[in-house]
Amino acid sequence: MDEVKISGTDDVTITLNRPRAINSLSGEMLGAIGKVVKGSLRSIDLSGAGERGYCSGADIRELRSVALEDPEAAGDWLDAEYDVDAAIAEVHSGTAHLHGISMGGGLGLALRLKHVEARDDLVFAMPETGIGLWPDVGVCFELSRAPRLVGRHLAMTGAAIDAASALWAGLVDEVVDAGGDPADVDPVACQLARDAVWIQECYNTDDPVEVCRRLADRPEEAARKTAEHIATRCPLSVAVALAAVIKAESASGLGEVLETDRALGRSFMRNSDFCEGVRAQLVDKDRNPHWSHESVADVPARQVEGMFDPS
Repeated sequence: MDEVKISGTDDVTITLNRPRAINSLSGEMLGAIGKVVKGSLRSIDLSGAGERGYCSGADIRELRSVALEDPEAAGDWLDAEYDVDAAIAEVHSGTAHLHGISMGGGLGLALRLKHVEARDDLVFAMPETGIGLWPDVGVCFELSRAPRLVGRHLAMTGAAIDAASALWAGLVDEVVDAGGDPADVDPVACQLARDAVWIQECYNTDDPVEVCRRLADRPEEAARKTAEHIATRCPLSVAVALAAVIKAESASGLGEVLETDRALGRSFMRNSDFCEGVRAQLVDKDRNPHWSHESVADVPARQVEGMFDPS
C-alpha cells in the first residue's frame, strides 16, 4: 500500500495514507511529496486517510533512530522536511482538509496552503515540548500571529485545541461537519477565547520562568493547571518554544522562520532531550522522561540562546 497517494499533474491531490499510524510522516513519505511539490504546480489538495485524524506529525520514532546513530543525519532529515514545507508554500494555492488528530509535521504541510478547512472533530496541537523538541515546521509563524499571545501559550504547553478555537486563533479558515457542510461553531465563545484574558496577562514576558510564576498565581483554575502542565514538559523545550515564537513575531515571513527551524533542528539533534522524550512517550511508554534540567528555572539563558546558533 502506498503511504502517500498522489494524482494529477498541474492540480495535484495528495492523500496521506498511513491510517494505522494516523498518517505520521516518514522520511519516505516526505520524499515522495517533495518530488511532486517541487515541480511547477497550479494547486494542491491535501488530506489524510482514516477516521482517527489527518496526521499525527512526523514519524518521531524514525527520527529518533536516525538521531541515535548520527545526529547530523537527523538534522538532514529535518532539513528535508522543511524543504517540503517551503516548496508547498511556494505553490500556496489549494486546500488542506484537517480532521481529528492534526498535529506537528502534518500542520507544517497544511498551513502552507491558501485555505485550511477543518472538520468539527479537529484536535489541533503542536505537542513537541512533551518529547523534547519545540514547535517547528514553520508553525511558529502562524502561532506568532495568533491573537492575544495564545500562540506563546500553545507553543509552551503543546495544548490541543478544538475547531472553534483554531478558527478563532486564525489557524484554520473554515469549519465543516462530516458531510462537508459549514459547521455550527461560534469561535467567539470558544474555550481559547475565554482563556485569552489570563493567557495574555501571563505570557506578556520573554521570561519563561516568569510566565510559569504568573500562571501559578492566577485565580483561574485553568491557569494554575497550565503551570502544573508546563512543569511536566521538557524544560529546555519550553524555554526554546517561547523564544522561538517571540523571534517569529518579528520575522519578515515564513522563510525566515524555517531558517530558524533549521538552526534549532541541528541543535536539538546534537544536544537535547529529544531521544529521551520519545523513549518515555513512545518506546518504553513509561511516561517518565528524565530531562536534563529539573525545571524551566534551571535552564540557563545562554543555553537557550545557543540553541539558535548551532555553528
